[in-house]
Amino acid sequence: MGSVLCHISEIGDGDAKLFDKVAIDGRYHELFVVRKGRNVFCYVNDCPHLHITLDVIPGRLMNKTEGVIQCANHGAKFEIASGRCIWGPCRGKTLRTKPVELINGMVVLKN
Repeated sequence: MGSVLCHISEIGDGDAKLFDKVAIDGRYHELFVVRKGRNVFCYVNDCPHLHITLDVIPGRLMNKTEGVIQCANHGAKFEIASGRCIWGPCRGKTLRTKPVELINGMVVLKN
């Protein structure tokens, strides 16, 4: 199957949940999952601009007013579904994705 991260109900619609030290292929990654309705998207917590975590302000990953992922450092904005930067210093670059799926309401990281 894969690694269960959480139940979808633990992530508010239009919000994100951070997962620290997730083991993938023997290495640890800091990931976050964004929920948009019944869809979930998983990204590595690494801004392509300076390669620092997006949540310089701990846990702050979303601009809920605009419905985008936003880096708290320089304000770069990313589309939820694609991870593509649409505004800011890394415009056109994308966040690194990790495959997830919903199985019986559980957010599962595919191996």
